[in-house]
Amino acid sequence: MSEKIPTRFLKLRKLTALARAEFLEGPKPKSLLDDNKRKSFISMLRGRNVNVLASKPLTSTKQCSLSFNVAAWLKVNKSCNQLISLVISYKDSEGEFSIVVDEDLISEDYSLMLSGSVTLNSKGVPEFIRICVAGLNADQNVFVDDLHVEKVKTDSLGFELSHTA
Repeated sequence: MSEKIPTRFLKLRKLTALARAEFLEGPKPKSLLDDNKRKSFISMLRGRNVNVLASKPLTSTKQCSLSFNVAAWLKVNKSCNQLISLVISYKDSEGEFSIVVDEDLISEDYSLMLSGSVTLNSKGVPEFIRICVAGLNADQNVFVDDLHVEKVKTDSLGFELSHTA
């Protein structure tokens, strides 16, 4: 279920966009002392087209792998045993793609929790990452009770770092 699908083939409803600070690498502590580097990083987070002094350009074609845990409690009006999908979509240098996180049938007057882990393998750093819902009719609304997106941190060898409370 973690195949990337071109977004143009899907009818998505955007729930939210992930803040760029969630998936972009921040400046190194030493570079915080340099005013130009600090200002360029803040401008990059705001999405302005400025000359960014970061070590990795946003238009690079280098493979970028990002993993996320995503969970959402959803309620859809006028639903009757309808298949609803939680989707994460992103745009990279190759185009706009989507990955299905989870899908299930939703009954009328019930909330549904959709959750899962996905890994985005993009060419370069994604321009944006959005959390969306697929499977809705034109006259339906989706109500989000709760939405949780967490970037999975990995160590230098690529293993997931987990922590318990």
